[in-house]
Amino acid sequence: MKLHKLFTLLAIASLFLPVACTEKESGLGLELQDPFTLYNGTRDTVELTACTILDDSLSTSGYSAAVFGNYADPTGTFGKVNAILYSQVMPLASGINNTSSSIQFDSAVITLVIDSVYPIMPDSTARNVHVIVKQLAEELLSDTAYYSTQELQLSSNTLFDGDVTYYADSLKLKLNENAFSMLRDSCSQADFLHRSKGIAIYLADNAQTMFTVDLAATNTRLTLYYHYSNNPESPYNYTFTINSEASHAMHYGHTYNGSALAPFATNRKDSIAGTEKLYLEPLGGTRIRLNMQSYISAFREKHPYAVIHYAELVLPTHSDSDTSTPVRILALKREANGTSTYVTDANVITNQYTYSGFDGFYNREKKQYRLRVTRHLQELLRSGKDYGTELIIDARRSSAFRAIINGTSTDNPIHIDFIYSE
Repeated sequence: MKLHKLFTLLAIASLFLPVACTEKESGLGLELQDPFTLYNGTRDTVELTACTILDDSLSTSGYSAAVFGNYADPTGTFGKVNAILYSQVMPLASGINNTSSSIQFDSAVITLVIDSVYPIMPDSTARNVHVIVKQLAEELLSDTAYYSTQELQLSSNTLFDGDVTYYADSLKLKLNENAFSMLRDSCSQADFLHRSKGIAIYLADNAQTMFTVDLAATNTRLTLYYHYSNNPESPYNYTFTINSEASHAMHYGHTYNGSALAPFATNRKDSIAGTEKLYLEPLGGTRIRLNMQSYISAFREKHPYAVIHYAELVLPTHSDSDTSTPVRILALKREANGTSTYVTDANVITNQYTYSGFDGFYNREKKQYRLRVTRHLQELLRSGKDYGTELIIDARRSSAFRAIINGTSTDNPIHIDFIYSE
């Protein structure tokens, strides 16, 4: 056989040899798999009692977003909420020198980068709102903790009071000449913060709009435009920081008279039974408290060696719930001393495919939230003590979205499903 024929036959034969596969296993489709199908064991449901309580003592200092505006719930469920944003007006670290008579101020403009608006409307929808900006009468301090119930005193110096049209990205407020007296100074940064006090930004009554300001955006700022009297054709500008480099605080005030949350109008330590509805409201509003002590005690006696393989807390939204639902709900574990920490499951990194969409996020198709509480339930069974599990809205300091959850006695109640073995 000639050599070239031999090579040809060998080439043809190689086509029929098995080829090794080096393709890696894919996680595609795992996000569609229910975690309960991954475990063998007995399935059970925890019996819960629940109530709505106030989300008291909400710190508002040092966060990268803030809300201002007001909203009166047309359904009468949540009552009214009013939000005020307080901010320092911070010059450069080197201070400012704006007292020269040759410096002529042209305008001062506050730009607020808006992250979200409540209630939700299409981005192309213009909103006309009446904004008010006032100078503070007391200094906003960078080393002081502020809470949502605190109000700072305002001065009589109004810097802006007028209508503004908002489209989809930012609000621009051209301040009046009263701002010039506050900005015309020659001093260090610390002295300016002490003298200027700070500003308050809020909406006139009945605005029915809540803006979330992105304080991490560099374009959230106050810009002073000026020129020199001997050269009016050459404009200059100076930027004052009102973004996250400056200190902020927020006041969130709620009026519950005549609403479904009316008990809180007279007693902040009251609670509302959660057999029919449970209420989650941000901005220092309400949270949900769950208790399963009786079930834990009974289950622990019958199954002292039970191992929890998987557990999930299911929060179906009520038909009366707001269409502008919070993105995510978080769970806290109460301790014997009354303090709260995030449940252990919140700190556990799990398979990103298997648990995608489960850990506290809203499912619009099923109209419910699901939270993984496997380790939390195991810890309760191990100790035999339940001091309460509390549910809060994620980003409740910087978002106005609220929700109503089905109570424990409804057809589709709030509940915990779990799988265990012994």
